[in-house]
Amino acid sequence: MIRPDFNLQEAPRIVDDLRYEELVAMIEAIGDPDIDEDLGFYYIELIELNLPGAEVSDLIFWPQEWFQDKAMREVDMEADEIANYILSWTGKHLPGAEAVELPEIPESKQAKRR
Repeated sequence: MIRPDFNLQEAPRIVDDLRYEELVAMIEAIGDPDIDEDLGFYYIELIELNLPGAEVSDLIFWPQEWFQDKAMREVDMEADEIANYILSWTGKHLPGAEAVELPEIPESKQAKRR
């Protein structure tokens, strides 16, 4: 569940106590074709603000761009997988997240980080 105190009338803010479950819920909402566009953009901005460098919209909508691998174009990831990649990539940990082993992020993506 996404916390009710997110105010869409205000700019997204740093959330010191953001939880893994909230990140997953926001990713699910962003990927929902029926979501209100403003709400989707709000969640994208909120994630980017709290997890800088996540490039969440690329990972959700254009994974081939995020991974720098055309073969990823047709991949269909679950929201928790996306959340885990974001946390792994940004080096962040959120309460409620389990330790998971992800496939290695390709060198082509790593090169972009440098």
